[in-house]
Amino acid sequence: MQKNKVTLIFFSLLLFGSVVKAQSFEQELKDAVKTSPKFEFRMDSRHSFINQKGVKTAGIKVGVQFADKLSFGLGYNQLWSPLQNQIKVNGIETKVSLGFSNISPYVEYVFFRDNKWELSIPVQLGFGRSFYKNESGFGEKKLRSEFVLSYEPAITVQYRVFKYFGAGLGIGYRFMVVSNSQLEEKFTSPVYIFKTTIYFQDILRDLKID
Repeated sequence: MQKNKVTLIFFSLLLFGSVVKAQSFEQELKDAVKTSPKFEFRMDSRHSFINQKGVKTAGIKVGVQFADKLSFGLGYNQLWSPLQNQIKVNGIETKVSLGFSNISPYVEYVFFRDNKWELSIPVQLGFGRSFYKNESGFGEKKLRSEFVLSYEPAITVQYRVFKYFGAGLGIGYRFMVVSNSQLEEKFTSPVYIFKTTIYFQDILRDLKID
């Protein structure tokens, strides 16, 4: 796991460094934000590991895109996989499942695009809570709930499957900047991303009546 972490960090920094060193990078961003923004909507599924167990986090994103280069927006993510545990509550063994959700502002830079393919570097912050869900039916429904903050850089590739629909995948890493010290589970992990995009701007353009 440690080797994977070091390798991914090195690869991410190397690729990001090669992008930001391009002389046109700063000018591209300045020119992009001067254009009219396009609405974007995405759904993604992020697969990661918690205590060496594979889990899935489902999310949606809504934002705006400038000149097919730069995107900003806001997402919502929630742990989708049931992860069971046993903890002591007031001295009594209690069955619980792990809960996690967050609101995630994001930014994404597209460094390559043609008619079908798109390569990008998305980065998101996650402001949320992690907790245990009490499965016993007695007492509090949420246990050991605390604020958490995550940082997730990634590299993704997307293919335009149909005129109004694209699908892609990527790899990234979830760093827990602020973690829940009351939980036994560790959220810092490599992240494998599967995403879909609906090209609303193209739909609206084709539906426009002159």
